[in-house]
Amino acid sequence: MTRGNELLRIRELLQRRRRDILNANEGAQRELTALKNQDRDPEYEENAQAELADYTLSSLMESQRREIMLIDAALRRMDTGVFGTCVDCGYEIPIERLEALPFAIRCEEDATRHELEMRGGHQATPSI
Repeated sequence: MTRGNELLRIRELLQRRRRDILNANEGAQRELTALKNQDRDPEYEENAQAELADYTLSSLMESQRREIMLIDAALRRMDTGVFGTCVDCGYEIPIERLEALPFAIRCEEDATRHELEMRGGHQATPSI
């Protein structure tokens, strides 16, 4: 399969994932609304459980929102013809990396270097 065909397949996967997230997000939003509208029992444990469920659903929805942003950015890069090109070195990011991490904007080597720089240039030392 050519790289162009592989990229089209990744686009389809991203679009499908985006639709799935939006559908799941609608369900989570309904659950969150129902949870907030339900009568609260004055029992502490039940309130704590409701608050935990509220927090969990809110966290899930935030995570989904971030993933949608990553997908949209990847789709924009596809539309402009720069998807799959490393922003640092300009070389093609291997298809295997894009399949595993379709939001990747760096090749593995540059991503590792960038991560080290973000951590202050220190590599984690393995425990002995």
